[in-house]
Amino acid sequence: GALPEAVLVPVRLDLAALRRQSAGMPLPVMFRSLVRRAAPRAADGRSASSDGGGSFADRLRPLPDAERERLALQLVCDRVAEVLGHARGEDVKPHDAFTEMGFDSLTAVELRNRLNAETGLRLPATLVFDYPTPMVLAEYILGEAAPAKAAARSVLSELDQLEAVFAALDTADEEPVAEVTARLNALVAKWNEARGQAAVTTDDVGNTLDTASDDELFDFIDNRFGR
Repeated sequence: GALPEAVLVPVRLDLAALRRQSAGMPLPVMFRSLVRRAAPRAADGRSASSDGGGSFADRLRPLPDAERERLALQLVCDRVAEVLGHARGEDVKPHDAFTEMGFDSLTAVELRNRLNAETGLRLPATLVFDYPTPMVLAEYILGEAAPAKAAARSVLSELDQLEAVFAALDTADEEPVAEVTARLNALVAKWNEARGQAAVTTDDVGNTLDTASDDELFDFIDNRFGR
C-alpha cells in the first residue's frame, strides 16, 4: 500500500535505454532531468528551432512584425512539444491552455529552462501560469526579446486612440483647443529632440496646428510619429 512518507530506493538505471525511449515517447517526469534529449532537427540537419545564427533577438531584428510573431510562436510550440514528448511543434495548438495540456510545476520549470537557454532571457518559473497559452506566452517573449519594437506598437496603439478623441473634440471652443495645441507642440519638440532631428520651431508647429483641418491634423501627427 501507499506510504505516508517518501522513501529512498537505490535503483540502477540504464540511461542509454531511457535516452532511446525518450526519442519515441515521453519519459516519466522523475526521469526527464536524467536524460538530455537532442533538439528536433530539420531535414537539412539544422536545429528545427533555429532560423539562423545569432541570438534570438538578433534573429528577430531584421524581420517584419508578422514574421517576428511567427518565429516566437514556433519557438514556444517547439519547446512545449519537447517537454511534453510530442513529435512536432505543429502538434501543439497555440490557443490551448497549458494546464489542459498536462503541465505541472515540474514541466513548467523545464519549459522555462529551455526557453531561457534558447532566448537568453531570464523568464519566471511561473511562466505557464502567468501566460496560460502558447500564443500569449509567445507575445510575452516577443515583448521581452524586442522591447523597443513592442514599445513602438504600444505608442501607435495610443495614437490610434488619440485620433478617435480628436474626432470628437469640439474645435469651436478655443480654450481647450489652444491647450491641446500647446501640449502637442511640446510633445513634437521632445520627439524631434529625442530622435536627434533638427528642431521644429514653436511658431512653425503652432501655425500648422492652428490652421489645420481635422484630416490635416491627423496626418501631421502620423507623419511626426513615423506612421
